[in-house]
Amino acid sequence: MTPPDEMKRALEPLWKKTGTTSRTEWTMEANPSSISLENMKAYRALGVNRVSMGVQSMREDLLTKLGRVHSREAALRALNAVFEAGFDNVSVDLLCGVPGQTEDDVEEAMDALTSFPITHLSCYLLTLPKHHRMHADLPNEEGQLAHLLLIDRKMTGLGFEHYEISNFAKPGKQARHNLVYWKGEAYLGLGPSAHSFDPKQGKRWKNVSSLHKYGEMLKSGKSPVEWSENLTADQLNLEKWMLALRLSEGFPENWLDTPSRRARAAALEREGLLERHPGIAGRKRLTARGFALSDQIISALS
Repeated sequence: MTPPDEMKRALEPLWKKTGTTSRTEWTMEANPSSISLENMKAYRALGVNRVSMGVQSMREDLLTKLGRVHSREAALRALNAVFEAGFDNVSVDLLCGVPGQTEDDVEEAMDALTSFPITHLSCYLLTLPKHHRMHADLPNEEGQLAHLLLIDRKMTGLGFEHYEISNFAKPGKQARHNLVYWKGEAYLGLGPSAHSFDPKQGKRWKNVSSLHKYGEMLKSGKSPVEWSENLTADQLNLEKWMLALRLSEGFPENWLDTPSRRARAAALEREGLLERHPGIAGRKRLTARGFALSDQIISALS
């Protein structure tokens, strides 16, 4: 995590040109091991108004298995420091579907974290390549689904909206920067490895990954872009469906523009994976079970 004084020095020229407004969401991602009350106060004084903390698990042996350097107690101390520093928009990340993790573990972790006034929870299903040492120990599909449905029941019961496949938020506290990506809007990434997207041109690009090379290219007046692509009509259509089905807003019913799409959608509704949106007329969305099986549904409808 960049020290507050270095962040201030780097961003002051930008602030002088653009400034911030009451609508600005400035999120800082942090690990528990990098958080202290002193630096959280300093970041807040700079204008940071949202913190996203990677907890991942609340069981010591699972943290070790996942290669995390913090402990359960360190995570709880870090959350205390964040709130004591005055932040009131705080997100935490958890993993589910971890080898050896039980439903009781998942529920206890959510209980511990929601005992703080967090406004957002991201819970991701652990996915590993087949050659990974833990891949064979991953729970089966039924076990993974049980974890995902438990999280949905627990968080919605606490007043959080399941607004995206892996994300839950209190009303009005959805991650604004993530919604930009999920709604296919324009974004600009600055720094090594950063990605950018221009929907008007259907163009995506990525900066070089090396910090040294990135700096040298800027100093010499060269673009740090490593690669770019112009998306085809088929790619744009696939992304349209993929992004819409990620969100609880769902998609307009008029997207079901062929008999085969309408038939597939009707079958998904009968299976309890797709439903009419309960709050927005003329739209359909995935159910909680549908979210868990979204990859197959995207390919069926796109």
